Amino acid sequence: MSDASGGEASDPADEPARASAGRLDAETRQGPPYTESQVIMSTVKVVAPFAFTYGLFVTFHGGGSPGGGFQGGAIAAAVVFMIAFAFGIESTRQWLANTVVVALAVGGTLVFAGLGLVPVARGGAFLQYDLLPIPFLDPVKYGMEAVEIVGIAPIVSGVLVGLFFVLARGFNGEGSGSPIGERGYLDSEGDEESTDGEAGETGGAGGADETGEVDRDGGSAGRSATDGGSR
Repeated sequence: MSDASGGEASDPADEPARASAGRLDAETRQGPPYTESQVIMSTVKVVAPFAFTYGLFVTFHGGGSPGGGFQGGAIAAAVVFMIAFAFGIESTRQWLANTVVVALAVGGTLVFAGLGLVPVARGGAFLQYDLLPIPFLDPVKYGMEAVEIVGIAPIVSGVLVGLFFVLARGFNGEGSGSPIGERGYLDSEGDEESTDGEAGETGGAGGADETGEVDRDGGSAGRSATDGGSR
């Protein structure tokens, strides 16, 4: 169909199709699915133990050198990320149970709170290390080390790994109640059904109009031929 200016007019029935065509499905947005790479897997097998050992070194030596529980926990979590990228997120999730991740975060929080509340119970301030009941040792030094190693490092590693698994599950659309559907956008099935319904109604109306115009033109031509014959 063409408009009065001679240009081609847009068909209303094609609007929903063009709108849905602009949406990207999950595979297009995220790239191709996971495929194993022997080079990456072999490299991670070699690098992961050294990286985890370095994370422990940074954690245990944070009191006397650059580092600490936060940095060491982040490095330990990065090792888990490496393993997930090399061997697959779902395989890593099954290998590292959710109870372990939760236990790290909750256990570290309890240790941190316990070491901080013991001085309060003895009449001091929160995390006042000199009031910790640590005999024959420096309570300030070893109290701070305990907070960094047993408290902060597990909290950081557990929270980072947990967030990584939650985000990966949400963007893959595999979680129950996930806001992102299989096609990669919100309410995909409902939108597609309503779009198809609107397209059908619009197409039906357009077909009826065009048919009506053709019938009217055909009837006019028939009447003209009859009038010419009678004359």
